[in-house]
This record gives sequence, structure tokens and C-alpha cells, in this order.
Amino acid sequence: MFSVSARTQYAIRAMSCLAKREGRSATSAEIAQSESIPAKYLEGILSRLKASGLIESERGKNGGYRMAKDPAEIRMLEIVEAIDGRIKPVTCVDAPGACSQGGDCHPRNFWIGLKTTIDAYLAERTLKDVSEG
Repeated sequence: MFSVSARTQYAIRAMSCLAKREGRSATSAEIAQSESIPAKYLEGILSRLKASGLIESERGKNGGYRMAKDPAEIRMLEIVEAIDGRIKPVTCVDAPGACSQGGDCHPRNFWIGLKTTIDAYLAERTLKDVSEG
């Protein structure tokens, strides 16, 4: 069944942690401890979030990670896609020829509708919505 990866769950928790800091930086160790995320696992997540332009990092004594944009401008869909790529409940959503039914597969419309609904829900919610509860 469709489920959200642990990586995405951790990414949302890390982003929420940074959003609550209101522009102040946090080290990966601080985020890991605050959110009970394994530190080694978090490094890869933060790297993906940084590559997607959602967070910034700074080295040095006062370094760490901070939001690259206002949390009200970050759609939850951006975070999900930064970590796990585009949502596709089944392979044929993006590739009709992926199954033996091809373009004649009637259930494919159901899966496309599910993807559209999930994408819309995630696009309507911002990180600010999530981090403020």
C-alpha cells in the first residue's frame, strides 16, 4: 500500500525544527537530537534538502543549517519531491506502457486521480502550516 518513506518523515521533522528557529541556524547534531533522528541518516536528508534549495548551510563556528525560504512559501510537495521524487502510487501513472494493459488499462485513471489528489493536498499545505500544528 502507499506509504510515506521514513526519509520523508524525517525530512519534514527536520524542516519543521528549522522553521521553528525563525532564521537561526542549527547544526545537524542539534536537529538530530531535537527530533530523535539518527545523525548519520539525517546528513543525507539535509544534503538532499540543500540540493533542492529548501535549506542553506554555513560552515564554521556559527555555522549550521537554516531555512532558504520563508516556511509559508515552502509547499509540502516540495519537501516530499526533494526526498523521494515525484509521487507515483503505481508505475503506470508516468508510463502507460509499464504494464501489459498499456493504454487500455481502465484502473490507470483511478491511480492518476489518486496521484492528483495527493499532489493537490501536499501543494495546498505549507511548512508553516505543519510546523505550527
